[in-house]
Amino acid sequence: MNDVERIRDEAFANDVPVMKEDGLAFLLDYLKEHTEIRDILEAGTAVGYSAIRMAMVRWDMTVDTIEVDEGMYREALKNVKDMGLDDRIHCYHMDAVMFESKKVYDMVFIDAAKSQYQRYLEHFLRFARQGTVFVFDNLSFHGIVDNPKLTHNRSTRQMTAKIGHFRDRLLEDVRFETQYYNNIGDGIAVCILRCTKG
Repeated sequence: MNDVERIRDEAFANDVPVMKEDGLAFLLDYLKEHTEIRDILEAGTAVGYSAIRMAMVRWDMTVDTIEVDEGMYREALKNVKDMGLDDRIHCYHMDAVMFESKKVYDMVFIDAAKSQYQRYLEHFLRFARQGTVFVFDNLSFHGIVDNPKLTHNRSTRQMTAKIGHFRDRLLEDVRFETQYYNNIGDGIAVCILRCTKG
């Protein structure tokens, strides 16, 4: 087992929310095909697994990644350093809507608090330009978004209703050219920014 597999397996064993393997494979393939993507902003570091995998696609890629949970943030710092990627992956411990940067990113990958996706989208637009790719994960949320009867948990139903509302708005948002892949990962949307104003 290599170090990347260890990080993934430990995350699964500790119930850390990391991206499904087929969803991550889709994302990495997208990055390999689009060599113009170099600077990535990620909301939802967890233990750094997805940031590490993205940075490993090409030597010239950088990832700025944001995590609100202090324990996971510290684990991510350790994992990134152990992989020798701390010169290209920069971890920030804060709520994603507090993040500020002078950089303009080629891709924004959002995999953090699902009920906050719309807030993250609007906040991160200031770090984007025409052509920036926004990627959202968990827009199906184990199928519950499309079939609320799959859960009896009230808070889960409320959260997935918010996800569904966000997904509907995203698909209608004229600022983006959006492709939604319900059968990949846990529901992934790839949105190319046309303009910053609707």
